[in-house]
Amino acid sequence: MAKQDFLFSYLQAGETSISNLLLHHYREIGMTSGELLVYLELKSYIDRGIENPSITWIAENLQTDERTVYDQIHQMTEHQLLVQRMKRDAEGKETAYYDFSPLISRLVGREGQIQSQQKNVKQTTAREKLFAEIESEFGRPLTPMEITYVNDWLDKDHYEIEMIRLALKEAVINGSLRFRYMDSILMNWRKNNLKTPQEVEQDKQRYQSRMAQQGGQLGNRPIPNIPILKLPDD
Repeated sequence: MAKQDFLFSYLQAGETSISNLLLHHYREIGMTSGELLVYLELKSYIDRGIENPSITWIAENLQTDERTVYDQIHQMTEHQLLVQRMKRDAEGKETAYYDFSPLISRLVGREGQIQSQQKNVKQTTAREKLFAEIESEFGRPLTPMEITYVNDWLDKDHYEIEMIRLALKEAVINGSLRFRYMDSILMNWRKNNLKTPQEVEQDKQRYQSRMAQQGGQLGNRPIPNIPILKLPDD
């Protein structure tokens, strides 16, 4: 019978869930361990429909004094993790309640910041690899002017790195390792609304198919619609 009573009490008490994001990163948003415990206590009552639980209950559950609980709530308010608001019920009576939406916003902001940092690191790494590939094909370090060329492709023209890498490949195939030649390739692709290597390949195949149907001699021309010109040195 005692076991059944305990099971009934256990089920009646309910459960309180916590986001793993908060559990693992609460310190990173400026929350202390004490504040986290008070938050969990408040949430345990809020989840059961008690929006303004007694501070005495919280203190008793944590085996501490009310002053400490008040201080923790005040600190969470100061750190913009919690807002105490007022609302009117159906009878017009005002009641207080705890709003933890600022805490959630802080977590979301932290997650967005991390993703942004990871994206920046990834972009920096990809840019460094691109420079290394170009220098490898040219067989020498790039000049400041050439570095500016590449940075402008990425930052001003907003060419995808894969497209610049493909333009480099085409320049190598045609034996014309010139930045102006690569630039003409990229501009031609943009003019023809070719935004991915796959679209470039499909356009090339269409061009070769048209030439074959016309009985033209294709030779070894890998770039559609771009005459192979000997450009002056950059």
